[in-house]
Amino acid sequence: MNDYQKYGEYSSESTGMESAKTALIFLSIGMAAGALLSLLLAPRSGQEIREAVRGKLDEARRGVNAQSSRFRQQATKIATQAREKIMPITRTQ
Repeated sequence: MNDYQKYGEYSSESTGMESAKTALIFLSIGMAAGALLSLLLAPRSGQEIREAVRGKLDEARRGVNAQSSRFRQQATKIATQAREKIMPITRTQ
């Protein structure tokens, strides 16, 4: 078997992944087109839509900030507990 035949077999096996990638690309394009059309055909004005989107983004940002704050507190608590357990072990050695 020569290199050309090996490459041909390899490329025929990878078409499944390529078709999935193509499907995801077209799905993304379709979703973007649908979102654009829904904004264009919405019964609200552009300013109302922008304010609603801005409000949702601010709400999401506050949620992410609250979650990250809780995560930091939890990580600090775990690090403190680990330090308290490790320090006596290192002192005895």
